[in-house]
Amino acid sequence: MSVVTATPLPDAPRRAIRRTRRGDEKSEQIRSMATELFLRRGYDGVSVDEIVRAVGGSKTNIYNHFRNKEGLFIVVVKGLCEDLLASFVTIDVSTLGVEEGLRSLALALLDILLQDGHLAFQRLIIAETARFPALGRAWFESGPELSRSIIARFVEKHQRAGHLRRSDPHQSATLFHDMITFDLLHRAMLGDKPSDDEIRHRIDTAIDAFLHGFART
Repeated sequence: MSVVTATPLPDAPRRAIRRTRRGDEKSEQIRSMATELFLRRGYDGVSVDEIVRAVGGSKTNIYNHFRNKEGLFIVVVKGLCEDLLASFVTIDVSTLGVEEGLRSLALALLDILLQDGHLAFQRLIIAETARFPALGRAWFESGPELSRSIIARFVEKHQRAGHLRRSDPHQSATLFHDMITFDLLHRAMLGDKPSDDEIRHRIDTAIDAFLHGFART
């Protein structure tokens, strides 16, 4: 199976400047404040002047480190994507059986996707993809496609062990991934967050459907 590699986001244009500890600290302050503001109000709802007022300094700090507002936005999205990747790729299900492993993966993934911060991020990406198509494509590769590939590796391992019948592991993982995420995530984005009982029931239903469809008979 081919492993999905997240498509790199375009690099923000940067002026060549001499790096200093103080400059790096100011850059991180700007990025952190911009992340908070972009998530809360979207790209158009945030101005460079507002960011500068919040962190202190001058517009020169933003122009030197990020060139402009778009460059800063790209850096913010890259950072948020990396945070999500770090949350899921470290899950170890290598010693778990099929049902237990799928449940662990599903619970961990939904815990990430249904957090308020992720929902705000996804709304931001959807709102700005038309303006910045590369960001939307990179988020898709770094988010859904990566989580599917992690599930696919688990599925393929159990196919090789004879616990699941042979099929395209990525396609099988995509079916399971979308069964557990699609409806719950879209409901949450519309303000209807599922309860813990609903989440557990959806996962149990998806596992049952998956095992009946792909279990070796």
